[in-house]
Amino acid sequence: MKRTLLLINLLLLSVYVFPQENIEVNYATIKKYVENQSDDYQQLIERFEVNDSLLSLNDYALIYYGHSFTPKYKGSMELWKELETLMEEKKWEEAYTQLKECRKKNPVSLKLLIYAMNLANELQREEEVQAYIDKYIKLSSAIISSGDGTSEDTAFKVISVNDEYQILNNVFKVEGLKQQSLVNNCDLMEFESSPYYEGTQIYFDISRSLDYMEDLFK
Repeated sequence: MKRTLLLINLLLLSVYVFPQENIEVNYATIKKYVENQSDDYQQLIERFEVNDSLLSLNDYALIYYGHSFTPKYKGSMELWKELETLMEEKKWEEAYTQLKECRKKNPVSLKLLIYAMNLANELQREEEVQAYIDKYIKLSSAIISSGDGTSEDTAFKVISVNDEYQILNNVFKVEGLKQQSLVNNCDLMEFESSPYYEGTQIYFDISRSLDYMEDLFK
C-alpha cells in the first residue's frame, strides 16, 4: 500500500466515523467494572487487538475509558522518545518493534495508532495498516459519541490531551487553531473553521487526566 492510499484512508475517517448514537460515559461505573472485573476487561482488550467485529460502540467506549483506571495509565505524560527517534532515523523494523511494546502499555492511544499505521505502511504490511485504521476509527467513534463538544456539560470526553488533537486534526479537520484554554475540567479549543463540525470551538472533558495529575502529586 502506498503512502497516498494511507492518507486517503485517513481522510475518509471524517466521512464515516460519525456514530449514529450517543453513549453515556459514567466514570464511576467504568472504574468499578475495571477494578472488580479485571479479567473481563482484559478479554475486551484482547478482542480489541484482534479487531473482533462483534464489539459494540459501548464496548469500545469501555475499552477506551477503562484504560484510565488501569495501572498502565499515564494521563497526558506519555512520551515515546525512543520510538520517535527510531522513526526519525527511518529504522522502520526497530521502530515497529518498539511501537508494539509501547502499545502493550497503552493500546488505546490514538497517537500510537497513527504511528502504527505509518510504520506498517513503510514495511508494506497492508493488512496491519487496515487493522490499525479500524481501531482508530472505532475509538474515535466512541469519543465523539460521548458528547457534542458544544459546552462543558456535553464536552467530548478524552483520557489524554493528545487525543484532543487527534480528534481535531484527523476527524474534524479543523483549520486555523487559535487557542486552547482550561475551563474548569475542560479544554476549550477555538479554531477558524471545520468542514465536519458546526461552530468554531469545541469542549473536551479532560477530568481523567486532571484527576491522574492530582493523585500523582499528592
